[in-house]
Amino acid sequence: MTITATARDAATRARALAYVVLSRTPLHRAQDVLMQMVTLLDTAADAFETEDAPVMDGITITNTTPFDAAMALLECQALAEDNPAAGIADAVFYYVTAPIGRRPVELPALNPVSPQLARQEISLLTRIALAVHDLDASSPADETTRIAYLSVLVDLHRQFARLAATVAVDNARPCNRR
Repeated sequence: MTITATARDAATRARALAYVVLSRTPLHRAQDVLMQMVTLLDTAADAFETEDAPVMDGITITNTTPFDAAMALLECQALAEDNPAAGIADAVFYYVTAPIGRRPVELPALNPVSPQLARQEISLLTRIALAVHDLDASSPADETTRIAYLSVLVDLHRQFARLAATVAVDNARPCNRR
């Protein structure tokens, strides 16, 4: 069996994110959606831990996501998009596969007209970048730290979504149209 270090790292992230989502489930109005996400994250973690990495000409390919894991994470993203009341942004699921793809999670530029909203955007983007850096620097064995960083990222992404909605309304005001 050839399970790569990046796949093991992704599995620990999936389990940590499942714990974060599960901790938000009690008495939540979107409890059923959150529980579906937890189940899908567990499915992804299992796939990362059990599906062999592909080998081509004797070389283990480390930058691929197992099919079952990818499908489970895509389903989580669809649930997040379809159920904004759940309070989980679809972008947070990219942090699970970040060790494999080695690409940063990209957020859209909000381009606020208001200087105050622009400062809020910069502040949030900076805080997200710092949390991602710390998550990436954390040891896969330190589950408590991973859970903490992923919890922070879930909250920051929710704040970013709220700011995006505020910026859209503010930029649409007649006095702010360019």
